[in-house]
Amino acid sequence: MTDAVALDAAAYGAGSESTARRRIRMDQWRRRSRLILRFRKILPATIAAIVILLTGWVVVKGVLTRIGDVNGGGGAIHMTNARFYGRDGSGRPYVLGANEASRVNGDIQKIDLVGPLLTFGAGGDSESHISANQGVYREDDRILRLSGHVVLRDPSNNVFTTDQAIVDTVHGTVVGKSNVRGMGPTGMITADTFAVYDQGKRVVFTGDVHSRFKQD
Repeated sequence: MTDAVALDAAAYGAGSESTARRRIRMDQWRRRSRLILRFRKILPATIAAIVILLTGWVVVKGVLTRIGDVNGGGGAIHMTNARFYGRDGSGRPYVLGANEASRVNGDIQKIDLVGPLLTFGAGGDSESHISANQGVYREDDRILRLSGHVVLRDPSNNVFTTDQAIVDTVHGTVVGKSNVRGMGPTGMITADTFAVYDQGKRVVFTGDVHSRFKQD
């Protein structure tokens, strides 16, 4: 009888322990279920937020790009001590240098120059030079527009100064529509306009021309 009671007690104890384990497992399962349910709610909301942020960034970036285009393009290319090499229509070389050169994305053919210096016949015995404070060079038509203290030095050591000039690097010509003053070994000259041909070898003055020649 005593042994039977002891067995029943052991069985009861084992049953209680098994029930306790089941309760623990059930609690763990409920916690996992609640966590999974929470993730199921959080993850879609997080993905939606990321999509909204990415879409918003694309829209904002597009607006900023359009604003930059309206303002003439944002990213300018800037160079110091720039050098451009070329040849005119007759194959004669020239070198266009500048203290600073800037190309704006709004017009990729246009180059703004600070302190430009153009050398015709570069490396030869008949070099001529033209310089200015500012200049604009277009790569499509290869026209250089100079302004501000334009100075032309021809192969004969004559020096001409004016306010602005247009240089055609293809034909090797320079045209000035403002007053010009020239000084050189043979004397001095002033005129309303001037034109230089053949890379500085021939100069033509027009308008109110006054000259004074030196006597040997």
